[in-house]
Amino acid sequence: MNELLNRTFHLGHHSITVLELVEVAAVILAARVLLALFRRGLRRAKKMEAMDEGKRFIIRRLVTSTVWTVTALFVLSILGVELTALWAGSAALLVGVGIGLQGFFNDVVSGFVLLFEGGVAVGNVLEVDGKLVRIERIDLRSTRAVTVAGELIVLPNAKVAGEAVVNLSQGDRAMRIRVNVGVAYGSDVALVSRLLAEAMSEQPEVLQSPEPAVFFQDFADSSLNFSVMGWLDDPWDRMAIQSRVRTAIDAKFREHGVTIPFPQRDLHIVDHRPASDD
Repeated sequence: MNELLNRTFHLGHHSITVLELVEVAAVILAARVLLALFRRGLRRAKKMEAMDEGKRFIIRRLVTSTVWTVTALFVLSILGVELTALWAGSAALLVGVGIGLQGFFNDVVSGFVLLFEGGVAVGNVLEVDGKLVRIERIDLRSTRAVTVAGELIVLPNAKVAGEAVVNLSQGDRAMRIRVNVGVAYGSDVALVSRLLAEAMSEQPEVLQSPEPAVFFQDFADSSLNFSVMGWLDDPWDRMAIQSRVRTAIDAKFREHGVTIPFPQRDLHIVDHRPASDD
């Protein structure tokens, strides 16, 4: 048996024994078994809903890459490859690659921050650069999101994690929407306030607690300015809801004779022609 295990095969200038081949096979088999057990644990976590899809993906990718990297190092060590010389020869190349891929690694690190810090999660509604987007997936380098118009956009993780974005799905209270309107001087302020509150509270998506609020904001040049506010559980359709509130306000103002003013200018024409001698 020992003779068989110590039998040597020559590959060029390198020799490999049967024992080394068995050890290599055992290391690879152990790596495959370990990954299979790990994937089974992830599937169980998925069924129990103990971890969202984004975190499962990044953990699966990280563990798989780590296991196979360690396995490759073990295999090279068993085969007698000098790893010190390998690392020394590739050090300059790794430094150059690291500098060139600085942005990539920044996105990858930001992906870990997003997935494990919990500031942004799949399904959250964000406001990014003035656009309302819903997070569909967080990958290793980028975040996929869908706009209100149904457009798919890919955001670098560094932009989502490193810049100021508004997360409309997380917080201690519902999201507030506002609609501003001006009415003509002489309008019944109490009536205007009541109509604005009705227009907001009639929308089925608007919460009744806290109830909508109306504010008399200012005496403007040609109007009395008001704002009406309401709160939503889901901010995704806020633009459509605001549009319906404005439509309801216009209809109620017409019904009760409340006028929405528009800018007016008086033009005076002065005749500077000299008087005729006739």
